[in-house]
Amino acid sequence: MKNNRRSRMFALGVVAVGLLGLAASAQSLADKQFIGSWKGVISITGQTLEIRVVFTLDEAKKLAGTFESISQGAAGIKLAGISVEGKNIAFGLDPSLVPGNAAFKGSLDAALTKITGEFNQSGYTGTFSVEKEEPKK
Repeated sequence: MKNNRRSRMFALGVVAVGLLGLAASAQSLADKQFIGSWKGVISITGQTLEIRVVFTLDEAKKLAGTFESISQGAAGIKLAGISVEGKNIAFGLDPSLVPGNAAFKGSLDAALTKITGEFNQSGYTGTFSVEKEEPKK
């Protein structure tokens, strides 16, 4: 009876590890579709600003990245709070560098080449749209 219980516990452990592996694998696949450099615009309060967002994987294989406001000459701003769910992504800008809780929430198109969505900062709402850039050779 003890051996039978041990076998079941072992089997449950193997299943749990397998399910965790599948979840992590699915997450990393979702993250990978965003990796790269994306260039486009933010439109807010009647202004249009040219931007670039670069998504990478950090040492822990989690999605990380930087933001650049090309129009304003600001570069290397770390992304914060990145979350991915399928083709949807949300992220903010490092609050120690950018005031007003800058937040992006968007969706990847079917061709995996464009992210569009909503941008919020300091109580103002606008839109953003970025297209994947070709890797530099």
